[in-house]
Formats: sequence, structure tokens, C-alpha cells
Amino acid sequence: MVRYFLSARDPANHRLQVEAHFPHGGDFAFASWAPGSYLMREFGRHARDVSASTPDGAGVAVQRLSRNEWRVVSDGPVTVRYEVYCREKSVRTPYVGEDLWFFLTSNVLIYDPTDVGATYQVELTVPQGFTAVCPLGEQHAFTAGHTPARWHADTLDRLMDAPIAVAPFEHTAFDVDGVAHHHWIEPGHNGDLARMNVDLQRIVGAARDTVGAQHRGLPPLPYASYHFITLHMARGHGGLEHNDCCVLLRPRLGFADPKGYEEFVTLAAHEHFHAWNVKRIRPDKLGPPFDYRREHYIRDLWWLEGGTVYYEERLAYRAGLVSQERHLARMAELVRDLRSQPGRLHQSLEDSSFDAWIKLYRPTEDSRNSTISYYLKGAVVVWAMDLELLARTDGKVGVDQLLAELWATWGSRDVGYPEREALFDIARRLAGEPHGGWERWWAHHVQGTGEVQIDEACAGAGLRLVPSGGGGPWFGMDVGPGERLVVTTVREDGPSAGVLSPGDELLAFDGERVLGADLTERVRGFRVGQTVTVLLSRDGRVLTRTLPVGLAPPTELKTELNSAIQAHEQRVRDAWLSTRSPPT
Repeated sequence: MVRYFLSARDPANHRLQVEAHFPHGGDFAFASWAPGSYLMREFGRHARDVSASTPDGAGVAVQRLSRNEWRVVSDGPVTVRYEVYCREKSVRTPYVGEDLWFFLTSNVLIYDPTDVGATYQVELTVPQGFTAVCPLGEQHAFTAGHTPARWHADTLDRLMDAPIAVAPFEHTAFDVDGVAHHHWIEPGHNGDLARMNVDLQRIVGAARDTVGAQHRGLPPLPYASYHFITLHMARGHGGLEHNDCCVLLRPRLGFADPKGYEEFVTLAAHEHFHAWNVKRIRPDKLGPPFDYRREHYIRDLWWLEGGTVYYEERLAYRAGLVSQERHLARMAELVRDLRSQPGRLHQSLEDSSFDAWIKLYRPTEDSRNSTISYYLKGAVVVWAMDLELLARTDGKVGVDQLLAELWATWGSRDVGYPEREALFDIARRLAGEPHGGWERWWAHHVQGTGEVQIDEACAGAGLRLVPSGGGGPWFGMDVGPGERLVVTTVREDGPSAGVLSPGDELLAFDGERVLGADLTERVRGFRVGQTVTVLLSRDGRVLTRTLPVGLAPPTELKTELNSAIQAHEQRVRDAWLSTRSPPT
């Protein structure tokens, strides 16, 4: 057994002290990434004062080998000590402060990559007035004044897929099908804890019904217990899934606002749904087991994450937490956002998935023109696929059936499905088009860079996407905040392309000085089709450029129900809009 002892002797300095007891010396590593977040974050860079000793206190030499590895030379047991700086509060990075300790085990624990049979124990002394929560082991929560918090993991992958949260949490709980679900939330928010508890229960029920495992003789829920951990900041948004829990991050005073609360419940639906899609329904190349020192490239993130974005909308609607009107509006917003990204026509969904490790979490000034998020485009493509399948089967079969088959065949057995093949083969069979029709649809939407044919898919379900807004003068660029107008991005499909560059400071239009507060009003005063003389500063040089005024694209998009539709379209629409829970 490898044993870890964690403490924060002075949390105001944001440092976590770690003692790691190994049965022998060797080459020890920090994880370079965290499960569910596909970026090499190199957690070892936050460590300092790494030392080692034998059980009798004799010092042992420590040598750094690489960006994330240290060598400790000893034939017998060794204790490795170090400190980790923890001040980035997010769902995927470590934070230690006076009112909260939060970190992923992958953030702070070194391990022996060669010891495949090791088991692990993590121990932590809980500060007075706090509760420590971690999904590992049989007992998940420990309060101050009792025995030290202690959790166990029987594999490295189980250890690395766990958050540890320590705070004076508020707590509620509910059961679904006899399975306990807990909600832990930092105090100081403006939400209604009882309402959250009811709504989280409805989300879990909607997810269970959507997967429909119970109808195939499988357990209705894929875990023995589940924990929602909600953190908050003045501003912030994020979520991260784990095997049987999730961590949510929302604005501290955003829970009472109707739209803010809507974002909370859809975020909870997204991360909870990952208990099926990602944690258990996953391609064979996504492990476990994982090598936490290197990337794991896959091409199906558009389904795992984009599909889960689609299902977060569907589950909130099916749970009765989002009205039909809001559901249609939120689906249209996804399409609107997609169409504002020129990169959608340059990067396929499979390539976007594959490039996640180097592009999604490292945006540049040209990302909008060159890349597309597999979350965003994936959600729109899965919507189009759902409507396409329903149209081809007269409303009888959609992506729910694809999901159910993935779960029954692979996910329920905790076996990875064949990457790319399984999704395509199941969808083609469900579509009833074995002779080429589905291949063309798939090649266009998943492997190609063409426009998503969502308008056609909506038409087949008696729906239409109606644009509005826009139409005024437009330059096709963004500027940063403040009085100085510094260009941050230039859209390749806008009038500024080839005229302005990121980093340009705009000084004057047609000889008149312009500042940040004036920009919107000044642009509104131009006429579409005219040209404007722009005085700008570029790398310290003052230049003059002529900029055409373009026509702004639509700023809004809404989904409407067609009134005059065929019987087939009515059946497809009824199937797609059907709900399982009455609205609240």
C-alpha cells in the first residue's frame, strides 16, 4: 500500500504539505493531466522542497529526471515530502485557502508508474468546523472532531479520478432507486438549497429514464452512490466529471437569477450524464488504464462531450426544469454560436476531437478562424443526427437508441467501444440505410467541414430556425476592454480581414478620435457599404487604412414550430418534443 498524508498548516499561504510513503524507492511522477480535462497541465510544476528519507529519518538523495519525474534511490521503504502551491480555483486545479481546500488527487499526489499492483490510502486531518468529501472508499465524508479523513483506492486510475473538497459545506441528500445522492455546496451563495435538491433529483431521474438500462435488465444507475460538489466564485463557470461524482463551479450570487439558475441545472445535468457517457461509455483508446504522463488521442470527443452538451439540454427539458419554449430557444442559441465561428468550415469534428490536447484549451487570436469546439459543433451535429434518425424511422428511433445500445453492449460491462466504428455502425443500422446514404451524412457532418445541415433536419421535424437582429454596420472584429481600442480578433469572413490585425490599436475613424466608450455609437453611425479611414498604431508605427463597412450577420436565432406540416413531420416532432416529467 502507498500511503499519503495531506495537511495545510498555513492555508492563507496556499500551500499543501504532502507526505507519500512508498514500500521502496524508484522513479516517481506527477500526473501531467487530469481525467476529463484534455490538456497537459504539468502539475509537478507547482511542487517545491522535494525530499526523501528512510523510516529511521536518514536522508535519501532525490534527483529530478524530467518535467514530471523524480528518482529516489532506496531498496527499502521511503517517505517523500514536498509542498504544492495551490491558488488556482477551478474544477481541475488545486486551491487551498482559509475557507476551502479543493484539489484533484491527480493535482497533488506523486506515484510510481511501474507499480501496477499498488493500492492507495489518503489521509487528511479535517480543520475545525469543516467537512472533507471524497468519493473514494466506503465512507465519503468526514467532519472535524472525528477520526482523520481516510480514503482508499484499489487502483491508480481510481485514485487519480477523485476530487478532495474540504470546507464548511452545506449538505442535502436524496435517493433515486435506493441509491444515495449527496449535494455539497460552499456556504455564502444566494441559492435555494431545498430547490436545488429537488431539481438535482429530477435530473438524475431524467438521465436514468433516458438511458433506459432498467428496461434491458441492467441496473438503472451505474454507481453505488453519487456526490454533487458545488463551488462558487464571484465570477466563474466550469464542471468536471468523475466516476461517481462531479464538481460544479458557478458565480456565487448567480443562483437566484433565473438564467443563472438555468445554467446551474444544465451544468449539473451535463456533468452527471458523464457517469454514463465518458466514464463508462467511452472509446477503447480512452482507457483506463491511463498513462498520466502523456496524451491519449481520440477522435470521438465530439460524441462524448458534444453529445453530452446536447443531452444536458434534453435532460433539463425532460426533467421539467426548462420549458419547451426555453428548450427551443437554447437549441437555437447553439446553432447561432456555431455559425459565428468561421473555423467550423476548416476543422472537422474528428480533427477537433483529436486536436483537443493542443488547441481547445490553448486558444489563440486565430482560433475563431481555424478551429471549432467539439462541444459546440458536436452538440449541433448530434441534434441534427437525432432529427435525421427520427425522420428516417417515422419518429420511432433517435440518438436515445444509439445511446442505449452503446450502454448495453459496452458501457454496462465497463469495456471501451471500438473508436469511430461503433458510433458509425450503430447509427447506420438505426437509420436503416446500409447502402450508402448514411455514409454520405456521416462523411459530411463528422469527417468533413461542410455546414451542418440543421435547417434541413429541423424542417423534417416541422421546425424552422428563424434569424433576427443584425443587419447594421459591421467590421467583423473584436476589441479588448478599456478606453484603448486594441483589436483582439479579426474574423476572416468580415470586412476587417486583410485590413486590420490583432494587436492594432484603433486611434481614429475618418479623422475623429475614438475611445472605448464611443465605439458602439460610432460604428452605428456608419452606413453599410461605405468606407472608413482608420488611423491605427501597429507595433509602434502609426498607419492609415481604408476599411469597408459590412452588413452584420443575424445576432439572434430562434426555433419555431411550423403550423402547416405533414403527418410524418408531426410524428417526428411529437417524438422529439415528448417529455417524461411534468414541468415545475
